[in-house]
Amino acid sequence: MKRVLTSLLLGTATLLCAPASSARVAPPSAPARAAQAPNVVVILVDDLGWPDVSAYGGKDVPTPNIDRIAASGAAFSNGYVAASVCAVSRAGLLTGQMPMRFGFTYNINDEGDEGAGLPTSEKTIAERLKPLGYHTGAFGKWHVGAQDRFYPTNRGFDEFFGFLAGETVYVDPKTPGIVTTPTKADAGKPPFETRRGNGVVVEGPERRKVDNFNRYLTTEITDHAVDFIDRASRGKQPFFSYVAYNAPHWPLQVPQEWYDRFAHIKDPVRRTYVAMIAAMDAGVGRILDKLEERGIRDNTMVVFLSDNGCPVQFGFCNDAHPWGAGKFTYLEGGVRVPFLFSWPRAMKPKGVVDRPVSSLDVLPTILHAAAPKQAMPRELEGQDLIASASRKGPDNRLLVWGQAPVYAARQGEWRLWRSDDWHQTKLHNLAQDPWEKTDVSADHKAETEKLNRAVESFAKSLPAPLWKLHFTRKVMIDGRETEWVY
Repeated sequence: MKRVLTSLLLGTATLLCAPASSARVAPPSAPARAAQAPNVVVILVDDLGWPDVSAYGGKDVPTPNIDRIAASGAAFSNGYVAASVCAVSRAGLLTGQMPMRFGFTYNINDEGDEGAGLPTSEKTIAERLKPLGYHTGAFGKWHVGAQDRFYPTNRGFDEFFGFLAGETVYVDPKTPGIVTTPTKADAGKPPFETRRGNGVVVEGPERRKVDNFNRYLTTEITDHAVDFIDRASRGKQPFFSYVAYNAPHWPLQVPQEWYDRFAHIKDPVRRTYVAMIAAMDAGVGRILDKLEERGIRDNTMVVFLSDNGCPVQFGFCNDAHPWGAGKFTYLEGGVRVPFLFSWPRAMKPKGVVDRPVSSLDVLPTILHAAAPKQAMPRELEGQDLIASASRKGPDNRLLVWGQAPVYAARQGEWRLWRSDDWHQTKLHNLAQDPWEKTDVSADHKAETEKLNRAVESFAKSLPAPLWKLHFTRKVMIDGRETEWVY
């Protein structure tokens, strides 16, 4: 692993979270212009740390099916998301914009902050694809608004199965064959005996409650995604499937058969987390198998990424890796995530690609493929993933993040972290210091000032948040003192 990590760091010298019958919607006839457009499957997983897939060379967590995406496309070693927390990151992926630009600055709590959600003025991927003739479905975790105006079938999706909150119980812990593992951070959490509020699983425009508490939710999400692909692929129009697993987010629950495969991991918390990843990876395999079975894999764009990094407080993150944890923070491990892409018809396999990419790139990549002659909407901030994977030579892309009072920026090997309430600004050289433990701002004033100006420009451009900051907190992550933002 050390050899692989070193090679990846050297490459980053430049740079910028069985369906019920009522859910079955027959896709209508497609416009002629969409006939050759690719199908699109976006798989977003929850709280998966960068080192916890094997596509980058790690051996601790085998993910053979996720790796299949890389084998036919690219595994971006410098893949980033818009924020280090679930809801804000998802808003960025779905809109192709930094969500703070339209006031989606802070996370949505599980009680549902009043009026909190993805503003209807901002179009989702599905809302942009519907006029191009796409049949659309969303399966799994939503977490960008629970009120009717934010509900998936009112945001461009023809079908929805899932839950609206940030977390929910996977399965009744009394179900035979289920392992439920407590963690050191469970105190104060609701009990596992039921699903509550926006954690209840619903489907369809009418939000019909689904009675499936005795079935493992990761498998249920896969079942619905596979069924959607099977039905949609028999129609004449292209489809977009947004598969948003909540795995491996807390609570730690997994079928015994997966838990038993990792008996060599002595810590039951880490063991359950790894087993949950393996169960989710098997679901990715079923999705890829269905695309192959239907003969459409070649013209299906598949994107896989995590919404943010691993949350340190539960005790299951990989603390031997500099990017093993960081959710809620703007350390590298908060926003640098597993990020894989494949579209066999349009891009040859590239292997591990060190060029920086962002979740904001997903929407423009899809739109360019679906409607190559149309002008790209001006508000989109990303770049084309295929071009990024194919481009040679140095890259000086800049990325800036921020949830006041904490901000970060990266360009090349330089990474700046800034806390306005702590009155601290730090600069790190990631090629020499991937753990971000040595502040070199005093020795590199020009680089510090340049990145700080970028942060300042970003911060001044933002509107007021649409709902409040919940809290900030000092936290230690593998010996590094940093600040949570929620």
